[in-house]
Amino acid sequence: ANELIDKDQLQYINFDAFFANVMFHEVAHGLGIKKTITGKGFVKEALQEQYSWLEEGKADVLGLYMVTGLLKKGELDGDIKQFYTTYMAGILRSVRFGAASAHGKANMQCFNFFKENGAFIRNENGIYKVDFTKFEMAMNKLSSLIITLQGNGDKAAVEKTQKEKAVISTELQQDLDKLTKKGIPVDIFFEQGADVLGVK
Repeated sequence: ANELIDKDQLQYINFDAFFANVMFHEVAHGLGIKKTITGKGFVKEALQEQYSWLEEGKADVLGLYMVTGLLKKGELDGDIKQFYTTYMAGILRSVRFGAASAHGKANMQCFNFFKENGAFIRNENGIYKVDFTKFEMAMNKLSSLIITLQGNGDKAAVEKTQKEKAVISTELQQDLDKLTKKGIPVDIFFEQGADVLGVK
C-alpha cells in the first residue's frame, strides 16, 4: 500500500476494514441467485467452468455492497473511505498472485471495471487514488452486471467478460513489478522442517 496508494489515503487502510471486507465476501457467497431465471437450471450448471471466477467476483462486490449498506444504516462502525481504500489496496495485493485462478480473474474483472468507471485514478507515477463517489457507483453497477449474468445463465456473455476484463494490463504489471524490484514479497513464506528447527 505504501508504494501504490496515494499518501493522503494511506490513513484509511486498516485491519478492521480488511477483516470486514473478507468476512462479508464470505457472507456474500450465500446470497444472490442460485437458479437462473431463463430456465437453464442452476447457475453453476449453466455457467460450467465459468462459474467459479464470476462467483468470486460476486462475493467481492456484494460483500462491499453489504458493508456500504450496513455503514449507512449505522449497523457497522467505521468510515466508508476505510473500506473502499482498503479494498483497493487488497486488490493490488491479490493480483500479485496472478490472474489464472478464480480469485485472480475476479480481482482483475473488478479492477478493470472500476478503472473504466473512474472509481480510482492512477497518476503518471503509478500511484492510485480512490474516488469514493465513483467507487460506490461502480460497485453498484458491477453488482448489477454480475447478478444479471448469473441470473441469465449466459455462459457466452460470461466468457466474453472474462476475456475482455479478467486480464492484467501492461500498465498494471509495470506497477506490480515495482513491488518485486523493491523486494516486497508476494506472500509470507514459512521455512519449516528439521533443519530449520535444529532437530537431528
